[in-house]
Amino acid sequence: MLGPELESFRGNKIVMALVIILGLGAASLVLAAFTSSPPEKGFEIFTLLVLAGPVILFFWLMSIRVTLHSDGISYQSLFGEKEMRWDAMERFYYGATKQSVNFIPVGTYYHIKLVDAEGKKLSFGNRVESPGKLGPKLVEQTYPAIFRKVADQFNSGEEVDFGAIKVSRASGVKIKKLFGYKEIPWDKVSSFAIQSGHFYIWPVGKKRTTGPALRQVPNAFALQGLLNSIFKPSNAS
Repeated sequence: MLGPELESFRGNKIVMALVIILGLGAASLVLAAFTSSPPEKGFEIFTLLVLAGPVILFFWLMSIRVTLHSDGISYQSLFGEKEMRWDAMERFYYGATKQSVNFIPVGTYYHIKLVDAEGKKLSFGNRVESPGKLGPKLVEQTYPAIFRKVADQFNSGEEVDFGAIKVSRASGVKIKKLFGYKEIPWDKVSSFAIQSGHFYIWPVGKKRTTGPALRQVPNAFALQGLLNSIFKPSNAS
């Protein structure tokens, strides 16, 4: 049982509205099927099945509730409940990708996934309201415990795995490329930053670089904190 509730987020109302529009389209098919002459049983059953999809999806979205607690997070929906404690968190994925149609921006897709020490997973994105507000709050809540764990691993001499990026005290930074990992020794690291949904690390002497998307870098913000503690110890958290 988790502690006091801090804030709750429900199902995304914009997505619900889109589902309602789909449902109205399906309902018009049902109406056409049941008023056609002569009646076609096969078509009637098909249209009812088509309508069932948006109806179930709507009630599922209505039932969603993500709650931040003082010591963890809980998620509940029509299909069950889950809880995770902040201090048990092992991996936190958070990324945002801008979507467009014919080069016209239509919104942002959010990817949020949490994995605890037992391997239990909790993932959601735009089905939850205000994912752009929820994401930074999760960064804030998960950061302390995850940073302590990765810092302990790093200080003990282990290679710390951040998915598409790996770091170790002995060898430096490894960044996943198309064929294997590219290694950058510590003395060849010029700068690093999280920008536009990617994690960039610039080698010395290079102004351009490519960086993996944040959704491919679990614990990206703890990695940024770790690099800050290495290169800017006075500013490290």
